[in-house]
Amino acid sequence: MITIIGGGIQGVTIALKLIDEKVATTKTLRIIDPNPYCHQWMSITNKIEMEYLRSTSVHHVHPNPFHLKQYAKLNQYAQGFSGYYKRPQLEMFNTHIHDQIKSYQLEDCHIYDKAMALHKAGDIYHIQGEHGVYKTEQVILATGMIHVHHIPEFMQDVDNNRFTHVFDYNQPLDHSIDVVIGGGITAAHTVRKLTKTHPVTLIMRHDIRVHELDADGGWLGPKNAPLLKNAKDYKERRQIITEARHSGSMPMHLKQSLLHLQQNNLLTIIKDDIQSVNESSIQTTNKNISYNKIALTTGCSKQLTDDPFLKQIIEHFNPNIAPCGYPIVEPTLEWFDNVFVAGPLAELELGPMSRNIIGGRKASQIIAASIA
Repeated sequence: MITIIGGGIQGVTIALKLIDEKVATTKTLRIIDPNPYCHQWMSITNKIEMEYLRSTSVHHVHPNPFHLKQYAKLNQYAQGFSGYYKRPQLEMFNTHIHDQIKSYQLEDCHIYDKAMALHKAGDIYHIQGEHGVYKTEQVILATGMIHVHHIPEFMQDVDNNRFTHVFDYNQPLDHSIDVVIGGGITAAHTVRKLTKTHPVTLIMRHDIRVHELDADGGWLGPKNAPLLKNAKDYKERRQIITEARHSGSMPMHLKQSLLHLQQNNLLTIIKDDIQSVNESSIQTTNKNISYNKIALTTGCSKQLTDDPFLKQIIEHFNPNIAPCGYPIVEPTLEWFDNVFVAGPLAELELGPMSRNIIGGRKASQIIAASIA
């Protein structure tokens, strides 16, 4: 039995690859997730009304890189892709996911439960869920970190009803939000959504950073990958990844959209450092800004141990961990005995694209070959 923990885009991508390569069947594969497949992704992107992805047409869940392009043609999507990078339309991308889940009968593998702890007896792992215990020979951790929100220090004493984190997929973007904190692509989409009904203030620490992609695609190929592989020191690897990932950036068309909103007095952009926040105002280095409610677009936590499940694994199995707190894994993406990783857990091996859709595709290829 092979068990994937996490039914998001990366978990689904890996599952499809395992079945496609006949490494697993729907009878020998389990996917543990308390929500429907890709629920967090679809909820958040729908909440901020994203229209097109940032990634390209070959980045999706199906093993065939050209499958989404073929799907768009077959289903006659007139505006299935946008721009030079052929960014997929979100609605089409999500419908494609649903259709692959149905085609590969992944629902037969789905266990609606939340993994709480991992233990081992002999060669068998026991995954403790909220509703049961699941035995398996091999584990693939595709949990991601999007469910563990980064709440800045300046927000620690602010009552929860005064702000929301955009990654909290259970909370809508209500009309009382008039301040957005953050400077990347999620902030841009959030601002565009909110300004459809009322003016908004965007507070960011830096100028708008423009990058069409959030990391150079060459990091998963022969162009850049050797730079990471040749760095044997994991502090150096972390530095390479940090510098290569365009955190807090957005494509040019979103920058232009924000500037258009600013010109039409629907958006005020404040570039400043936030010193403190109370129940009614935000104090930056140079301004005091009153607010009704704040939307944080500050990403997810960088500390794996902020996730109780990952913390339990680290404390119980004492696996190899780099100084940054992330797994040191084999080129096969095996962390320790028959436990494999994907997403952020694999980034010290796969590099800055590991968290992205294309990172899930690369992880699926490596894991399928490793387990076969």
